[in-house]
Amino acid sequence: MSMTTKITSADPVAKIMVEGLSEVDPGQSLRSVAQQLVADEIGVVFVQIPGGPVGLISERDLVNALVDGADFNAQQAIDVATTDLVTAQPGDSIASVGHMMLEAWVRHIAVYEGDTVVGLVSIRDVLAVLLASAQTG
Repeated sequence: MSMTTKITSADPVAKIMVEGLSEVDPGQSLRSVAQQLVADEIGVVFVQIPGGPVGLISERDLVNALVDGADFNAQQAIDVATTDLVTAQPGDSIASVGHMMLEAWVRHIAVYEGDTVVGLVSIRDVLAVLLASAQTG
């Protein structure tokens, strides 16, 4: 049996955040965004401008746009991006980030260090830690 350290909900979110974020340009078509999500097997991308991200687009955002009648060839990423981002810092506990998700009713949180995005945490990442704790606790 290995002596790896177990990650708990009290640990910093930096331990579970995903780095190397997928990005799209604000002017990219929704079809192109959807194709990138499928090709990369991911559920969210950052809408990126030279100064940093201006929003996120999730699968849910694309489904909402589809239901609203969006033209996926003509409409741009920035048109459907969630721009009011919920953010955390790398040292915030996994539990506190989970609470932020519940309070804001979001499934993804951008992790910032200063003015720079350094990672992304999904509700699945948080849930994995909580379930592992529940099984051993």
